[in-house]
Amino acid sequence: MVLIADSGSTKTTWALLEKGELKRTIQTPGLNPYFHTSETIEATLRADLVPELSCDFIREIHFYGAGCSTENNNNMLKESMKIFFRKADIFIYHDILGAARALFGRKTGIACILGTGCNSCYYDGYQVESKVSSLGYLFGDEGAGSNLGKVFMEKYLKNKLPDDIRNEFNSIYKFTLEDILNSIYNRPFPNRWLASFSEFIAPRQNHPFIFDLVKRSFDAFIDEQVSQYENYRKLPVSFVGSIAFIYKDILLETLRGAGIRVETIIRSPLEGLITYHRDY
Repeated sequence: MVLIADSGSTKTTWALLEKGELKRTIQTPGLNPYFHTSETIEATLRADLVPELSCDFIREIHFYGAGCSTENNNNMLKESMKIFFRKADIFIYHDILGAARALFGRKTGIACILGTGCNSCYYDGYQVESKVSSLGYLFGDEGAGSNLGKVFMEKYLKNKLPDDIRNEFNSIYKFTLEDILNSIYNRPFPNRWLASFSEFIAPRQNHPFIFDLVKRSFDAFIDEQVSQYENYRKLPVSFVGSIAFIYKDILLETLRGAGIRVETIIRSPLEGLITYHRDY
């Protein structure tokens, strides 16, 4: 049996395959190694994944993850998995390669991720040829959920939200300034916390203020990521991730306004990765 995992900062979806056919999927918390230790990865696997599987029957694991960009990070994940999956060959890949394989298969294009965080690359049909560093929620992640949440909360704290949006927000969230600052500076996973405000933003995306906020974030993603690739207006550009999917209409308008040819926008790469590993 084979496990294929798509892991972001918020959640991981695992697909169990037998002879190339999907048997079931399992969801666990995200396993971005920049926000975990080997102990917390092991604890998450032990609590949320291992009880759902017969581990000794797993022969291969293909794990595509946010933060899987260094040898140390990848080794930490691999060693944590080896504790439970002793008979499996384990392969760790950066999530941007997973996005590219899911979106393009063996074709060439620019693959983009817009979820809790952002990423992009130029893919030649076999490997990632070049990529632009996203730098995370503090210095980058333009267009991603963490960035939308950060910009929205900045407007909220500086009293720059329209009255109707501010009143609706206050009726749902009973935050003090201390609550907000603690969530950003003292509690784990501040990027997830910021991204969680997409639950408030998304249903109001047709409001002129929210529309403009989201579009500006997508404009920044184009400026900082997509436009950095040579011939980006001549190549197909495709997207994967919850933010790209939920705000698809604003994203398409922004991309077309920039003269960019959009091929595909999907929520999850998992189906494409299953096809990729079955066919190639």
